Amino acid sequence: MSSRLPTIIKKFGFFNGLKLYNHLKAKGDAAIQLSILKHPLYFRGKQNTTDSFIFEQIFLENQYDINVPFEPKVIFDLGANVGYAAVLFANRYPNAQILSIEPDNGNYEAAKKNLDPYKNVKLVKGAAWHVSEDISLVDDGYGEAAFMVKAGESKNMVRGYTIEEMMKMMGVDSIDILKIDIEGAEKEIFENGADKWLPVTKLIIVETHDRYKKGSSTAVFNTIGKYDFSLELCGENLILYNNALVNAYK
Repeated sequence: MSSRLPTIIKKFGFFNGLKLYNHLKAKGDAAIQLSILKHPLYFRGKQNTTDSFIFEQIFLENQYDINVPFEPKVIFDLGANVGYAAVLFANRYPNAQILSIEPDNGNYEAAKKNLDPYKNVKLVKGAAWHVSEDISLVDDGYGEAAFMVKAGESKNMVRGYTIEEMMKMMGVDSIDILKIDIEGAEKEIFENGADKWLPVTKLIIVETHDRYKKGSSTAVFNTIGKYDFSLELCGENLILYNNALVNAYK
């Protein structure tokens, strides 16, 4: 993080940047007000969290700073973690309805602190899945940013929601931005029932996780290949534009 200090100061100003840097370095729980955000951003202090890593990806590396050639009204954030992506979307698109879903208890509670002030965000405790059922949340040792869901029973169960079910929950029949960072479950989601939501989704931001689940990227590309999508890359994310619904290059 020390190498990031000049970048932090450049983006947030000297005093706010130094304050943020010191909080992250001290590893203490903190709610920090940043000039680019309407409400304070909450960081957990314990050593094994990935909050600062995700913060860097979103707010310093700008991995969600993509071309959006329309004003989004409906945004789904699948794999909220502690809510930083939804915070960015809520500030950037204050008139959008945002659904944010996270399966892990610790991450969910942190996300709740970050997202409660934003009245246009609905936070759901659960996981994105290809069928509506209770599923197993497992930790395979990849850290708090990489809890995985699997079919079957375990000591740690969570509700799995389909994207179609989420659309009904929000009372919408289309999705403007669909962000997917779900640690391998994208394989099941794209392989099963994608025809119910893919044709009505304008823009998809998806990170594939073949390192956790072999065949994840193949599932995404095989399904996307059945439709007319344009592809770009931004950081670790694939950016997919539905050419039937939006002109990304006008």
